[in-house]
Amino acid sequence: MSKYISNKRTTINILCSVASLAVNLLISFWLSPYIIQTIGVEANGFVSLANNFITYANLIVTALNAMAARFITLSYIQQDYQRANLYYNSVFWGNMIIVAILLLPAAYLLIKLEHFIDIPANILMDVKILFSFVFILFFIRTAAPNYDCGTYITNRMDLAIIPNMATSMLRCVLLITLFTIWTPRIWYISLVSLCLGLITLIVSGYFTHKLTPELRITFSPPLCSWSAITELVGAGVWNSISSAGLMMVNSLDLLICNLYLGATSMGILSLSKTIPNILVQFVESIRGAFGPELTIIYADGDHQQLCQRIRSIMKFTCVINTVPTSGILILSDIFYQLWVPSQDTFLLRMLTSLTMFHYVFMSGTVVLYGVFTITNKVKYNSVAMLTSGLLSTAITLALLSFTDLGVIAVSGVSCIIGITRDLLFTIPATSRFLKLKWYTFYPQVGQSILCCAVVIGIGSLVRTILPINGWITFFVACGITGILGLCANMIIVLNKEERSQLIGMVMRRFLKKS
Repeated sequence: MSKYISNKRTTINILCSVASLAVNLLISFWLSPYIIQTIGVEANGFVSLANNFITYANLIVTALNAMAARFITLSYIQQDYQRANLYYNSVFWGNMIIVAILLLPAAYLLIKLEHFIDIPANILMDVKILFSFVFILFFIRTAAPNYDCGTYITNRMDLAIIPNMATSMLRCVLLITLFTIWTPRIWYISLVSLCLGLITLIVSGYFTHKLTPELRITFSPPLCSWSAITELVGAGVWNSISSAGLMMVNSLDLLICNLYLGATSMGILSLSKTIPNILVQFVESIRGAFGPELTIIYADGDHQQLCQRIRSIMKFTCVINTVPTSGILILSDIFYQLWVPSQDTFLLRMLTSLTMFHYVFMSGTVVLYGVFTITNKVKYNSVAMLTSGLLSTAITLALLSFTDLGVIAVSGVSCIIGITRDLLFTIPATSRFLKLKWYTFYPQVGQSILCCAVVIGIGSLVRTILPINGWITFFVACGITGILGLCANMIIVLNKEERSQLIGMVMRRFLKKS
């Protein structure tokens, strides 16, 4: 077994992920209403749209980079440092070529931006500057070496998460300072992100050199291996296709809103996705915390341990993820009334619920998304993602053209298509790739639905008993719902032995700290 596999390391990764998301949640909680009040909901929507444009550009970068961590990790764990460096350098120099190719189209887009999207005339220059800083950060990150490898290979994701947490807090301070001292501008947001992104990149580079000193960028010929690039692109191009499909389902919505419904509707949709996006990051962080461990187990060739660990992770993610998912569904209307009272609370709650409903089904099985990468079967997932993305886009455009559903159609179609894809493809396909029966993981879907139903029932009861008329009573209601929901989930999902082990582990850590 690899020296990098450790329950303690994985636990630390999870705790750091949760802490980081908690910090981001608090920052969004305080900062988003301030930004909306200062620059307006329309202008705030362009921040998300600019980041979505980077998602579009990343489709090209993903072809080379998506599988890099896997190939480098497998070679490094097997102590084939020469081959690990071959991949490491090939990715770096390949990315430099991509940057050179994308620079001219990016410059043209920035100059002609108002011809591609709907921008109010009074903030046109601010939006262009906003996009400029976002693009600059994208090019710098793409041109830099793959500094994420070090923490991934050694299963020390905490060393990547903690600096991000610190920069998130610094981001809040800097933005409030800029908005207070000078005339509020939308591009302050991307300027701060650029500065903090550079700091994060330097810190990541330091940890990569410290944790994996064998990985080095070479500047002497041969700079890279075209066969390695071909191998990486051959595997990674399917991730690009998958990302294109996912983009159509999740990231194209703001652009469609902008073009079909205008900047205001785009801003409202962007606002409704603020809290759900944090939960999505939370879910992905929990899943990502297990990614290095599962990749290392796969590299060791222990198939039985891999399947056992995946089952164990499913139980954990079901217990944890269904609590915030259900909490948002049952309490989001009160949250929006308190958070942004000037906006349409009913519409925001409906859009948020549509964004979150996917996780009612998939909270316990999110770990399966990583199976395609671990087993190098990404092309099957790519075809499914692209098909669902095309369907989602086509149906959405049709509904916008022939009905009055408006922004509801944008979120609703994405929700239905995403659930259908995962139930009919992701679950049976990953089961087969793990050499299990195709229906093996469907019971976990049932558990997820049951847990969500129970937590929603608890939240409804809490709302009935406890009148919520301010932030204090709201957080009390959230706390009661969360604690009772977590306890109920443990009873539903975990057996007696697993509950005893979990409680014993928590008690030991608590007594140790005491």
